[in-house]
Amino acid sequence: AMYLAEKLTAAGIHVNYPGLKSHPGHELLKSMMNEKFGFGGMISFDAGTAEKAAEVMEMMENEGVGYLAVSLGYFKTLFSNSGKSTSSEVPEEKQKEMGLTEGLIRFSVGLDSEIERTFDIIYKCLKATGLVN
Repeated sequence: AMYLAEKLTAAGIHVNYPGLKSHPGHELLKSMMNEKFGFGGMISFDAGTAEKAAEVMEMMENEGVGYLAVSLGYFKTLFSNSGKSTSSEVPEEKQKEMGLTEGLIRFSVGLDSEIERTFDIIYKCLKATGLVN
Protein backbone atom coordinates (compact mmCIF):
# COMPACT_ATOMS: atom_id res chain seq x y z
CA ALA A 1 0.00 0.00 0.00
CA MET A 2 2.86 2.38 0.80
CA TYR A 3 4.37 1.84 -2.65
CA LEU A 4 1.05 2.58 -4.38
CA ALA A 5 0.34 5.56 -2.11
CA GLU A 6 3.72 7.11 -2.90
CA LYS A 7 3.49 6.44 -6.64
CA LEU A 8 -0.08 7.73 -6.92
CA THR A 9 0.86 10.85 -4.95
CA ALA A 10 3.82 11.44 -7.28
CA ALA A 11 1.41 11.09 -10.22
CA GLY A 12 -0.72 13.93 -8.82
CA ILE A 13 -3.46 11.93 -7.10
CA HIS A 14 -4.33 13.08 -3.57
CA VAL A 15 -4.12 9.81 -1.64
CA ASN A 16 -5.41 9.21 1.86
CA TYR A 17 -2.95 6.83 3.52
CA PRO A 18 -1.61 7.10 7.07
CA GLY A 19 1.85 5.95 5.98
CA LEU A 20 2.35 9.21 4.09
CA LYS A 21 3.96 11.95 6.17
CA SER A 22 1.35 14.36 4.81
CA HIS A 23 -1.48 12.39 6.48
CA PRO A 24 -2.80 14.18 9.60
CA GLY A 25 -2.71 10.96 11.65
CA HIS A 26 0.72 9.82 10.48
CA GLU A 27 2.68 10.57 13.67
CA LEU A 28 -0.03 9.15 15.94
CA LEU A 29 -0.25 5.89 14.02
CA LYS A 30 3.54 5.68 13.79
CA SER A 31 3.73 5.90 17.59
CA MET A 32 1.25 3.01 18.00
CA MET A 33 1.96 0.65 15.12
CA ASN A 34 4.03 -2.50 15.01
CA GLU A 35 6.90 -1.65 12.66
CA LYS A 36 6.95 -5.23 11.31
CA PHE A 37 3.53 -4.66 9.72
CA GLY A 38 3.83 -1.09 8.44
CA PHE A 39 0.89 1.27 8.07
CA GLY A 40 -1.64 -1.21 6.74
CA GLY A 41 -3.07 -2.08 3.37
CA MET A 42 -5.93 0.42 3.00
CA ILE A 43 -5.62 3.49 0.78
CA SER A 44 -8.17 5.79 -0.79
CA PHE A 45 -8.47 8.64 -3.23
CA ASP A 46 -11.29 10.71 -4.67
CA ALA A 47 -12.14 10.23 -8.34
CA GLY A 48 -14.46 13.27 -8.20
CA THR A 49 -17.75 11.66 -9.14
CA ALA A 50 -19.43 8.31 -8.62
CA GLU A 51 -19.49 7.85 -12.41
CA LYS A 52 -15.73 8.45 -12.71
CA ALA A 53 -15.08 6.13 -9.74
CA ALA A 54 -17.15 3.39 -11.38
CA GLU A 55 -15.36 3.91 -14.70
CA VAL A 56 -11.85 3.63 -13.24
CA MET A 57 -12.75 0.70 -10.95
CA GLU A 58 -14.33 -1.26 -13.81
CA MET A 59 -11.28 -0.59 -15.97
CA MET A 60 -8.92 -1.69 -13.19
CA GLU A 61 -10.93 -4.88 -12.72
CA ASN A 62 -10.89 -5.59 -16.47
CA GLU A 63 -7.10 -5.00 -16.51
CA GLY A 64 -6.55 -7.50 -13.68
CA VAL A 65 -5.60 -5.11 -10.84
CA GLY A 66 -8.20 -6.59 -8.52
CA TYR A 67 -11.94 -6.83 -8.01
CA LEU A 68 -14.83 -4.48 -7.40
CA ALA A 69 -16.23 -5.48 -4.03
CA VAL A 70 -18.38 -4.27 -1.15
CA SER A 71 -16.34 -6.13 1.46
CA LEU A 72 -12.62 -5.34 1.47
CA GLY A 73 -11.37 -8.46 3.24
CA TYR A 74 -9.54 -10.80 0.86
CA PHE A 75 -5.95 -11.67 -0.05
CA LYS A 76 -6.26 -10.08 -3.51
CA THR A 77 -6.60 -6.35 -4.14
CA LEU A 78 -10.17 -5.13 -3.82
CA PHE A 79 -11.70 -1.69 -4.38
CA SER A 80 -14.98 -0.08 -3.52
CA ASN A 81 -16.92 3.14 -3.89
CA SER A 82 -18.36 3.08 -0.36
CA GLY A 83 -20.74 5.99 -0.86
CA LYS A 84 -22.53 3.99 -3.54
CA SER A 85 -22.30 0.58 -1.87
CA THR A 86 -21.71 -0.30 1.79
CA SER A 87 -22.36 3.23 3.10
CA SER A 88 -25.15 4.14 0.70
CA GLU A 89 -27.67 4.00 3.55
CA VAL A 90 -25.80 6.76 5.41
CA PRO A 91 -27.55 10.08 4.76
CA GLU A 92 -25.73 12.26 2.23
CA GLU A 93 -25.17 15.06 4.74
CA LYS A 94 -23.56 12.62 7.19
CA GLN A 95 -21.38 11.20 4.39
CA LYS A 96 -20.05 14.70 3.64
CA GLU A 97 -19.43 15.27 7.35
CA MET A 98 -17.39 12.03 7.44
CA GLY A 99 -15.39 12.98 4.34
CA LEU A 100 -17.06 10.23 2.32
CA THR A 101 -17.32 11.87 -1.09
CA GLU A 102 -19.32 10.36 -3.94
CA GLY A 103 -16.15 9.61 -5.91
CA LEU A 104 -14.12 8.09 -3.05
CA ILE A 105 -12.42 4.84 -4.04
CA ARG A 106 -11.13 2.66 -1.21
CA PHE A 107 -8.46 0.05 -1.94
CA SER A 108 -7.56 -2.94 0.12
CA VAL A 109 -4.15 -3.72 -1.37
CA GLY A 110 -3.72 -7.47 -1.52
CA LEU A 111 -0.73 -9.75 -1.76
CA ASP A 112 1.11 -8.64 -4.87
CA SER A 113 4.48 -9.89 -6.06
CA GLU A 114 4.40 -7.50 -9.05
CA ILE A 115 3.48 -4.20 -7.38
CA GLU A 116 5.38 -2.10 -9.94
CA ARG A 117 3.36 -3.71 -12.74
CA THR A 118 0.18 -3.17 -10.73
CA PHE A 119 0.96 0.53 -10.40
CA ASP A 120 1.63 0.78 -14.15
CA ILE A 121 -1.80 -0.71 -14.86
CA ILE A 122 -3.51 1.56 -12.32
CA TYR A 123 -1.75 4.58 -13.84
CA LYS A 124 -2.86 3.51 -17.33
CA CYS A 125 -6.46 3.31 -16.07
CA LEU A 126 -6.24 6.71 -14.36
CA LYS A 127 -4.84 8.21 -17.55
CA ALA A 128 -7.49 6.59 -19.77
CA THR A 129 -10.26 7.95 -17.54
CA GLY A 130 -8.75 11.44 -17.38
CA LEU A 131 -7.83 11.38 -13.69
CA VAL A 132 -4.16 12.06 -14.53
CA ASN A 133 -2.56 13.65 -17.59
